[in-house]
Amino acid sequence: TTVHSAKLRVDGIHKYLDHNSFRFDHSFDEDSTTEEVYWFTAQPLVRYVCGGKKGGVCCATVFAYGQTGSGKTFTMNGIQKMVAEDIFSILVDNVLLEEEDESGNGGCSCDNTTISIA
Repeated sequence: TTVHSAKLRVDGIHKYLDHNSFRFDHSFDEDSTTEEVYWFTAQPLVRYVCGGKKGGVCCATVFAYGQTGSGKTFTMNGIQKMVAEDIFSILVDNVLLEEEDESGNGGCSCDNTTISIA
């Protein structure tokens, strides 16, 4: 997508067009649900972060950008809940796998007293 912005030079007389190109993996409209936004954005990051090698550090950030009042906070609150559900589901799966196989290749870890989610 290319955005063309009409600008005015410093002299205040001459006009010009500024062209900025952006690449999007996906865009959402006002009819998109929080679940749709989650599956296209945060869910792959949860798999990435929790799929890392044990002891390794994998980080990810979800950044919401949009017009004031467009629903960013509402959507991010829903996404945070879904991320927590998925992370704890992965932790349970990893604990069960570690009981069967002590190799422990999960990026999220769980022991008797601590759950580490960085």
